[in-house]
Amino acid sequence: MKLGDLRAILHYVPQFRGRTFVIALDGAVIDSADVSNILLDLAVLRSLNIRVVLVHGASAQIAALGGKRGVELSNTDGTGKTDEQTLDVSVDAISRLSQAVMQSLTTLKIKAASANAIHAHPAGVIHGEDAGYTGTIERVDGKVLQGFLDQDILPVVPPLGFDSDGQLLRVNSDAIARMVALALSADKIIFVSLDDPPTLIGSHHRQWSHEDAVSFLEKNRDQLPSGVASKIHNAARATRDGVPRVHLIGVQQEDALLGELFSNEGVGVMVYSDAYQKIRPACEADVDELHLLIHQGVEDEQLIERSREEILSAISDYIVLQIDGNVVGCVAVHTFPKVGSAEMACLFVKSGHKGQNYGKTLMEAATDRGRELGVNTLFALSTQAAGYLEKNGFQRSDEIDRLPNKRRKKWEMNGRNAVLLIRKI
Repeated sequence: MKLGDLRAILHYVPQFRGRTFVIALDGAVIDSADVSNILLDLAVLRSLNIRVVLVHGASAQIAALGGKRGVELSNTDGTGKTDEQTLDVSVDAISRLSQAVMQSLTTLKIKAASANAIHAHPAGVIHGEDAGYTGTIERVDGKVLQGFLDQDILPVVPPLGFDSDGQLLRVNSDAIARMVALALSADKIIFVSLDDPPTLIGSHHRQWSHEDAVSFLEKNRDQLPSGVASKIHNAARATRDGVPRVHLIGVQQEDALLGELFSNEGVGVMVYSDAYQKIRPACEADVDELHLLIHQGVEDEQLIERSREEILSAISDYIVLQIDGNVVGCVAVHTFPKVGSAEMACLFVKSGHKGQNYGKTLMEAATDRGRELGVNTLFALSTQAAGYLEKNGFQRSDEIDRLPNKRRKKWEMNGRNAVLLIRKI
């Protein structure tokens, strides 16, 4: 180690002190000879007063246990169908792996606790097939994780979730890392793979904006290993939703974790958020801004009036677009679980900010929200924006009877004769 290296490290230490990092280890990494060094690196981070949450995958262990038992597995990474026998193998493999991780951390004198903080619901139909016991994350119990961190305990989060009835569900660990980071307002997610991401990606460009990551994935998804594609996808979504930095590293690089975090060049791939533009869930503090924004839409005869009380009562349905800290656009996603659909409503961008593709950004955010909620159809009722929606993936429909009863009655009563548009998700 050179003295110059020490100076570089000291440059980052004050920036990272007191911050929260989510470290996501692939199951194959935990089975590798490099895992002891990675766990030692976690101890180094904690010694610098960095708050660490560990999320781990288990695909390698599930595949190995399934082979040992002679079980034909329907899926191993929590993105496809999980049938009953695959769930049994997954739960056993994940439980054993979590215990092994806890044992290793204890050996290193790191206080740790396994956290059942993932609330999920069945993913439903994926690509035309019932996903069985595969789960979609509904929410993360951030208070539990924060409580561990406040007691200087490292939370270990396995790739499992529970639904409201206590049913165990297999959940993808990359998605868990993203959602945990958002729940804790973490500063970084570090995805750690067995192989080197820059080599697998085949790119020397190691710093991507959110838009760069999305563009790369759209062009190269079919050529990428599924695990890499999953990490890029979740990195792009995390940075879009407010996580400042997401890193993809491989243990083939010596001292990869510390080398990525404490050097200017890094050793992996970093996806960063654009602080100037931010999409995020609305909160109660946004009610007045949303009311003013919607009123502008009413004046332009694009939206129907909503009172502050109506907005507040449905605030969790709203998504806002911020530019340089100011709310300039919004959209709402109202769900109808009984019929498996959701309405994209209240899509509006301030007149001074049109022509920047912000409307499309909000539509994609609404589509992602619908997908997260497990619905398969997104519909919209529009008067002036029907053509715009058609250009962006919606199809016009005359079948008003397809609307949920409650929404159809409201459509009939307001007399706006809005056009029905539908998008499959």
